[in-house]
This record gives sequence, C-alpha cells and structure tokens, in this order.
Amino acid sequence: MSRHLDLDQALRSAAEPVPTRVGRPPAQALLDRIVASAPDPAPTLATVRPARHRRLITVAAAALAVSAAALALPSLGTDRAYASWTPDARPLPATQAATIIDRCVPEVGSPATPEQARNPRLVLGEQRGAYAYLGIMTRTWTATCFRDHDGTVRGASIFAAPVTDAQLGREGVELQAYGQLRTEEGYCRLIAGHIGSDVTGVTITVPKSPTVHATVKDGFFLAWYPEPDGPLSVGTQLSLQLTGGKTVAGLLAGDLYEEPRLK
Repeated sequence: MSRHLDLDQALRSAAEPVPTRVGRPPAQALLDRIVASAPDPAPTLATVRPARHRRLITVAAAALAVSAAALALPSLGTDRAYASWTPDARPLPATQAATIIDRCVPEVGSPATPEQARNPRLVLGEQRGAYAYLGIMTRTWTATCFRDHDGTVRGASIFAAPVTDAQLGREGVELQAYGQLRTEEGYCRLIAGHIGSDVTGVTITVPKSPTVHATVKDGFFLAWYPEPDGPLSVGTQLSLQLTGGKTVAGLLAGDLYEEPRLK
C-alpha cells in the first residue's frame, strides 16, 4: 500500500482531540524563537517512523481528528462545505501565525550545535476564507498546522530529512506534506513543499475543482483545498512557474510525494 493511502487510513481512524497545553509560553515569544533559531530536533507532535526511500514522515493523526467541540459548533451558515475557501490565498498576519504555532507545536527545542543554529527557519502561512494553514520550515525538518473556521488548531504533519537546496537544483520540487484532513465539513487536502531556486510560483490542478494558487516564499510553498472526491481522490497535478516565463506542468502530486523531482 502506498504511503499516502497509509496516511489516509491513519487520519480516518484517529479519534482523539488535541490535548490542551499547560503553561505554554506567550505566542509572540514562541514565534520569535522559531524565526530566530534553528533547532535540529523536530517538534514532538508524534513519533517519527521510517518510510520508503530516504525519507522520514509522520502525521499527528490524533490531532487531525474532528474534535467533539468542533462537531458541536454551528456551521458557516451555508449548505456548501468550505464555503469561504478561495483558490487564491491571503497572507497570514504574524500575530495569528504565533497563536497557531503556540497551539500546534507542543515543544520547540534549542539548537544542539552551532551548525544547527545556523540552519535558517521560515514560517509560511496563508488564509483562505475563514481558514488558515501554516508551515514551519527548516533545513532538517518541516511541520504544518491547520486552523479550522471555528478556531480549532490541529498539528497536520512533520517531515524529516528533506533534500538539500543543492540536491533540489533550479527546477526541482519536493512534497513535504500531502496529507488529508477530515473536518465537520468534509475532506480537505494539505500540501507543502520545497522548490528549486528558479521556481517563482506553484499552481495545483485538482480534478473537479478550481486551480489552486499556492503561497510561495524563499524556496517553499504550501496550499490546501477541499477534497472533491473524498479519501480516494487521484490525479492532482502541480505546475511550476519559473524565472524567464518557463512552465513545468503535469507533475503528479502522488508521484512527487513518493520521490522528489531533482533538477
């Protein structure tokens, strides 16, 4: 069974809500630590397990389950699921990003060595309607977090041992998250990744859905969208916009999740 199908099964079988953190540091202080430092250990959202090929991947399945509180809250006032979602994202304000990180990441360690301290970090976030999606990217691990329309925050994924910038090259792409989440409104797909130095934009073509324009910054991208076909949706493709107007199209997301495109 492929890795992304294992992920779907884990998400559907999860049933525990996210535990509330006790004595957590102020949100802005935590965000400042993330931006300013670069600890090598990934936050302990879940135990990292070996995967096929060279990569380590984990998803906090318990954190992705629909909580009882979320199920009890009213909908957005419309019958259409994810009604406020848009294919084009807006930037996520730093104050909101700090709050999401504080609630999503249970622990952020300190650099273990000077070399780890020099590894840069990036906090990349976006808003699509009433929802927010955020990635914490480093040279040695990445993590993603999702905020639902009712304010529920879930840890979505941790990815360890990403390829280096040199390995990725100028036109490469590595998917570091391609997980499925189920909320009270149905399924959605969460994507994040690392892109080559010549890549200026990423669009995602989803069957039976509008083309999604990813949020891109400093060699990373992320986006999320409602999953029109539920847990077995296939055929999602990525297109890379490059400097000079060139486009690399037709990259299957499922293939990229199994193995990055190095070029």
